[in-house]
Amino acid sequence: MGPVEESKVPAGHKAKPAFIDINCGCWVPKIAGRGAGAGWLRDPKAMVAMAAAVVRAVALPVTVKTRIGWGPESEMPIVELAPRLEQAGVAALTVHCRTAQMGHSGAADWTWAARAAERVRIPVVVNGDVKSAGDAKSALEKTGCAAVMVGRRAIDHPWIFREIRALLDDGVELMPPTRDERISFCRAHLESNVAARGEYHGVRVTRRHLSGYLRGLPGASALRQRLLTCDTLPACIDILEAARAGFAEQGQLSVA
Repeated sequence: MGPVEESKVPAGHKAKPAFIDINCGCWVPKIAGRGAGAGWLRDPKAMVAMAAAVVRAVALPVTVKTRIGWGPESEMPIVELAPRLEQAGVAALTVHCRTAQMGHSGAADWTWAARAAERVRIPVVVNGDVKSAGDAKSALEKTGCAAVMVGRRAIDHPWIFREIRALLDDGVELMPPTRDERISFCRAHLESNVAARGEYHGVRVTRRHLSGYLRGLPGASALRQRLLTCDTLPACIDILEAARAGFAEQGQLSVA
């Protein structure tokens, strides 16, 4: 594997990333089953060699996200794997504290991230079951890791990032987003997706976020069902703005 020559990179594809993160944590069978993602954990030696090859091929920092192992706890390589990845030149390591075979089931065991962090000098990021600002604070305190990564919770509650910052920086527990914020965020995401993907795909890819964005709103289930069967951006906006107007008429727009 060699570095890509600048002249061969199409102008529209020069993303200029700050670093390259290698995903060795995806457990989804169609990915891991062919050896990619968490499939690398079935052959840690090959995983380290692959990471080292990427480090040699690029001028950017290379990081790795991985799970603690492929299968049962008796075959958990993360504690020994962390220093090997460091020696390969990896600049930071994110540890999702479940095995690949666990998928999203069971509880993430943050102690594995702590044990990995004890073996290396590079930053270790703890990941798994960080669903609130309180979880983030606890994960950092219990592991001594350099940072915490939020995964699935960001899909339905993107406000978690401001909530974490407020708690870590100022010790403040923020109120949940208001009804007005939820509707505005849903509309903004719809409009951005349509602008990026076109109306057909843009409207549809936003649907996975609706349950989280609309959570807590009176009549949220019915509102979500209407949006799930709506195929055009103007019609979706009409539905959202009608809901906003209804809350405003009741004087409940600023209610969390």
